[in-house]
Amino acid sequence: MSDNMEGQQPEEPSGPAQQQPSGGAPPPGGQPGWSQPPSAPPADPHGLGPTSMGMAAHVAGALSYVLGWLTGLIFFLCEKQNRFVRFHAMQSIVLSGAWFVLWIVLQVILVPVLFSAAASGGAGGVSVVMCIVWILSLAYFAGWLICIIMAATGKWFKIPFIGDLAMKWSGN
Repeated sequence: MSDNMEGQQPEEPSGPAQQQPSGGAPPPGGQPGWSQPPSAPPADPHGLGPTSMGMAAHVAGALSYVLGWLTGLIFFLCEKQNRFVRFHAMQSIVLSGAWFVLWIVLQVILVPVLFSAAASGGAGGVSVVMCIVWILSLAYFAGWLICIIMAATGKWFKIPFIGDLAMKWSGN
């Protein structure tokens, strides 16, 4: 050591390597290069309560319609506590079940009409039945889409008659 340095503390090096504390914690003040943890979105933005499946109730309610009675049944059986999810799952089951029964009935009506039209040489009855099937299919699709949107926005949307059955059968 030289005479000039006696009694003085050695200077600590400054630089980026010195500023990072050990343990992986970011330095105070949010230094560049450290990413801040993202803020978590509110767990229940619609006030629908917690679910036993660990997802937001409005998401689970909307997903229960996606594959009709199948996803409705899955969400109905898996969700034990949230009334909103159970209602929409049951409404999905009843809606798609009613559509399936109606579709079968229309097919039973459609096949004899097609055979009788082919035998008589006319096609008037066929076009009427096909038009009815097309209109009912469009109505089912519109109702299905509206139910998904309403559940996704956290609304208790009840289809007339079907919604009342779903409310009763879901235990609400």
